Amino acid sequence: MKRRILASILSAALLLLLAGCGVAPAATGNTPTPQTQVTPETPNPTPDESTDEPSVTTAPVIDTGRQDGERFETVILLEGMEETVRYEHVVNRTAGFEMDYDYESFLRQSEGDRERFLSIWDDPENPENYLEVRYDTGNADLVAEVISSALSDEYDVLRDTRELDFAGSCIYLEASVIKGTNQMAEKLQAVYIIPASDGCRVATAHYSIESAEGFGRRFANMVNTLSVLDRDGDGLLTDEQALTAVRQYGILGSPELERFAESGEYQVSWEVVDSNEEQIVVLLRSYTGAEVRYYIDRATGDAYVTEFMPGITPEETRTEETLNVRDYLN
Repeated sequence: MKRRILASILSAALLLLLAGCGVAPAATGNTPTPQTQVTPETPNPTPDESTDEPSVTTAPVIDTGRQDGERFETVILLEGMEETVRYEHVVNRTAGFEMDYDYESFLRQSEGDRERFLSIWDDPENPENYLEVRYDTGNADLVAEVISSALSDEYDVLRDTRELDFAGSCIYLEASVIKGTNQMAEKLQAVYIIPASDGCRVATAHYSIESAEGFGRRFANMVNTLSVLDRDGDGLLTDEQALTAVRQYGILGSPELERFAESGEYQVSWEVVDSNEEQIVVLLRSYTGAEVRYYIDRATGDAYVTEFMPGITPEETRTEETLNVRDYLN
């Protein structure tokens, strides 16, 4: 009897000991630092997933404290394996963002309001695998519609949302399937449109189908480090930006303009005909013979439109058409 009682006591004690081990707090010394944090892989969405999209809110402004050009090591997941990579920090206050990139695999090109990261194995004049991050003054939803419309000429475009570690929720566009074929394209694009109080930040990854698990994953990890900053500068439109935006606006409304301009079948051209500190005037010479002028406020991007038909109308006449050209910068 005494032996049975003693065995029962020992069994209960052992159970209590094991239960206590199951709830013991983890040692604080094992908490990973930001330099060694592993970025989880986010599975790509599929077209048959739910179309309900969570709300996308303006990204918070976060200053990481790192300096432009600062280098460090971190760990990422690549094809299911942990890999130590060497990152360099990028701060671009003209474009309003900072992020990290793998400087051993990519060449950095800075162009004012944008940054490009080209594979070191590609021809810099004609890269196949690269990431471009830029500033856009347009509303994130409208910018996403413009980009999606352009991509839909060649691809079945998938739209979803993604959560980034520092920038929060963003609009995600994936162009990987040839339009109407259900077949993967040779060249893929993944676009992240990150809302901000002054417009949005747009990160576009270009890579081949063969490198989707390599470059595609590296680009995704790089974008995941992006955070929005307050922009420096007055943000005035350049003549080149105004010209590019008006051309994009015209082609979206009348795709034949681009076809005629490239073929030379009919005269179609765009040019800046007047420019000062406050206003830019872009002239479209249409294949119909009409001269369409866009009067653009350099600060706001607001524009009104006039038309003139040589030999038919007596003078240039303002139309009811208005737009903001910043919505067509991409």
